[in-house]
Amino acid sequence: MVHPMAVATGTDTTYSTPTYTIFIHLRTTRHWLELSRGHRAAVIAEHVAPLLERYASTTSLRWFDAEAFSADPTDIAVVTTTALQDWYDLYEELRDSPLWTVPYFTTDRIVLALEQGFEGFEDRRANGDGPAASI
Repeated sequence: MVHPMAVATGTDTTYSTPTYTIFIHLRTTRHWLELSRGHRAAVIAEHVAPLLERYASTTSLRWFDAEAFSADPTDIAVVTTTALQDWYDLYEELRDSPLWTVPYFTTDRIVLALEQGFEGFEDRRANGDGPAASI
């Protein structure tokens, strides 16, 4: 079934394992800004890169700078994952890293979303799968 919203957004309408997207609104602290750019890169290489590698089979992270356009948030991390438990564990490990313990960043908001989630709902309802089938 091709849903009108899928046509409008140009997305694939095949429903399989859900991919969750997490938008994390972050704010830099003066501690991060006081570091040289080389030191910042070293912190990421030592504390963040190994974590991202460990969870790479299910979870990826992209980083967006927003401070030139908005003071709130200064940065946005966009995470995609097919395993929410892996995301949770990765976030706990990040919180134990200097990024949050110094802190270099604070978390203002976390928004969890399911891309084209309505398609899976409609497929389950049409196929008689799960509670959605009784609607």
